[in-house]
Amino acid sequence: MARIAFSRLSVLMALLFAGPLVAPAPANAHGAGWQVEDTGNTKTYRFGYTDGSPMAFAEVVVTTKDGKVWQKARTDRVGQFSIGLGNLPALKDPKPDLDIKVADGMGHVVQLTYQPNSAAGGQQGSATPSPTTMQGTPALLDLPIWASILFGCSLLLNLFGGLLIWQRRQMARKASN
Repeated sequence: MARIAFSRLSVLMALLFAGPLVAPAPANAHGAGWQVEDTGNTKTYRFGYTDGSPMAFAEVVVTTKDGKVWQKARTDRVGQFSIGLGNLPALKDPKPDLDIKVADGMGHVVQLTYQPNSAAGGQQGSATPSPTTMQGTPALLDLPIWASILFGCSLLLNLFGGLLIWQRRQMARKASN
């Protein structure tokens, strides 16, 4: 009886896992990053996802190092946000470091620091920013296709191995009773 139930359960699980393989859908998991363009008195940032789509209408908060909010805004429909640097001398420190935090409200957050004194263009953790490449961190599941296949096979093998171990323990319990 247990063997029949296990075989039915394993066939059902195989069909559930094989279904998405028959009709593949694009993955929606992605990381977030930025591009920067420096035009003298203006820094224009383009925020986007690692799949190439823009972080449209994401909330942007620019704060100074002492925690005061310097600017609040949203990115435009193509994910761009500009900081006008012409009025920076109005602050106490003529060249302050500014923290920029961009959040899309769905869990994607990009945090970086504008440092006017650095030759690297002010991005925290980047060497030389290029306006043509997206910088940032990819999501956990932004994997190459071979790694995704290997990960999926590993999940299936572990699932069926666990079910097999569970079935053998159930049979051993019944035999000992």
